[in-house]
Amino acid sequence: MSKFNVQLAFIIFFFVLKLCNEVDGGCNITLKNDFGNPSPVYLHNGAFLAPNASTGAILLRRSETLEIACPGDKKFVVLGNITTEYDLFSVKCVKDTTFRATSTSSPWVGNLKDIRCNAPPWFMTEDTGARCSGAHNLYRIGYKIRGKFYDLYEACFDKALLRTVYVKELLGPESKYIELGRRPSFVEGDIFGKVHMSRLYKMENQKQRLKEILGEGMEDKYVTKTQFLNRGHLAPRADFPLRAQQRASFHYINSAPQWMRGNAGDWAALEDALRRRVHANGARVVVYTGAAGVCTLADSRDVQRPLYLHVDENNNGVVPVPLYFYKVVHDAAKHTAVAFISINSSYYNSSMIQKLAFCSDICEQNPQFAWLRWRPKDGTHSFCCTYDDFVKNIHDLPKLNIKGLFY
Repeated sequence: MSKFNVQLAFIIFFFVLKLCNEVDGGCNITLKNDFGNPSPVYLHNGAFLAPNASTGAILLRRSETLEIACPGDKKFVVLGNITTEYDLFSVKCVKDTTFRATSTSSPWVGNLKDIRCNAPPWFMTEDTGARCSGAHNLYRIGYKIRGKFYDLYEACFDKALLRTVYVKELLGPESKYIELGRRPSFVEGDIFGKVHMSRLYKMENQKQRLKEILGEGMEDKYVTKTQFLNRGHLAPRADFPLRAQQRASFHYINSAPQWMRGNAGDWAALEDALRRRVHANGARVVVYTGAAGVCTLADSRDVQRPLYLHVDENNNGVVPVPLYFYKVVHDAAKHTAVAFISINSSYYNSSMIQKLAFCSDICEQNPQFAWLRWRPKDGTHSFCCTYDDFVKNIHDLPKLNIKGLFY
């Protein structure tokens, strides 16, 4: 072997050894134990920090940098027991869960769990200026940090009816893993004007509206302790692994009135199964989750009446109770898609359900959808469509280039 080749071999050997030492001596962060609370927004390489899709842990090499952000008015990074003046702070991996400050003016070293915000960080809903589904407004929801917007999902919003047409999110294999924590309250912001969404979902308002629409005494027939209208998440909390991202899902623009039996039954089954499927496939997909049509109930004369949770100043119904909830899953790389639809009522008889199920159920016919097991509860019904059959009936989504079936 020549002298040059020997030197090259030594260089490669020491490079690999150095790389191994950096990995072995790096940081291993778990979602269960290693993050502070109130949880900051964690940024890594210019994007939201995310767990490894295979293990659910977060692995960093020695000296890799994390950005710790606490966006919002009077929100600051807390190091141990010291509240800093920073809303954005950089730390570098030392070993295991130990990090050190990159700033020489703040010589802090400690566990990642000891870094938190003095209060939960504030997420934003921002009008993009673009239009969607005709003339509706397209918003993005996420965190604005030092002038840069880090979006988590988009929402197409109908200002006239105060309803979200659909939300669009990226769902990745890492979504199988989740950092647990308390559910935050929903936020209204200024999207809904003078309408207080939190009041509309209260049981007394639901009953009053059904009484006004359906007639005296009909409200108690439909709204009970086990069946009522819930804030149905569109982009679900559990699609986002870390707590700060989960928090941003709790905006009323990311919800629609959904009957509880469907919310806790078929819809929950679909959300869980889809995360598992995307994890098994190992590739990101785009998910459009929307609400369409207006749910009806029989009044005291057995006439079907459309349901709205509120009326405007002209006594026109706003905040409709949707007839359908749906998810369209799109693998852009493979040009495949599929639509999952749930009828948002448990009060329809079999003949009505047959009319409302507007396509041949491909999940029922196709063993390749064995990964999805619906959990129907007391008359709820869900089904699956090809993309082409779906868009023949619901026209809200942007046009997609689809060549095959996602499964």
